[in-house]
Amino acid sequence: MKPGRIIGFILGSALIYFSVGAYFSNEAAAQTDTGRIMIYVAGAFGILMVISNLFPAKTPQTMQTVIPQTPPQPSLSCPTCQKPVEVSFQHCPHCGVNLHPICPNCKKEVSVEFKVCPYCATSLKEE
Repeated sequence: MKPGRIIGFILGSALIYFSVGAYFSNEAAAQTDTGRIMIYVAGAFGILMVISNLFPAKTPQTMQTVIPQTPPQPSLSCPTCQKPVEVSFQHCPHCGVNLHPICPNCKKEVSVEFKVCPYCATSLKEE
C-alpha cells in the first residue's frame, strides 16, 4: 500500500471515529439538526475515504507513445524509361522527363502519355 493511501485510510478512520463519538455525545451542538447533519456528512466522507483507499480504482497501464513513421513514398515507373520514380518527383532522375507536365493553353496538369489535353484539346506532343 502506498504511503498516501495509508494516510487517507487513517484520516478516513479518524473521521468515522469522531463522527460516531460526536453522535453519541451529550454535546448541545451535536443534538441540533445542523449538528446531526454535519456528523452524518463527516461520517459519510470518512467511509468514502476508507473505501477508496482500501479498494483503489484501477488505472490503465501507461500506454506507450507510438510515433508514426512517415510511410514510404509509393514508387511508379517513368513513362519514358520505365525506371522506378517516386510519386513526389517532378522529373525522372534517370532520363530527365517532366513527370507532371502542364498544358501550355489551360495551365492544368496532364499526364506524360497524353497527346492532347483532356481539358482544352490542345495538342501536347511536339511534331
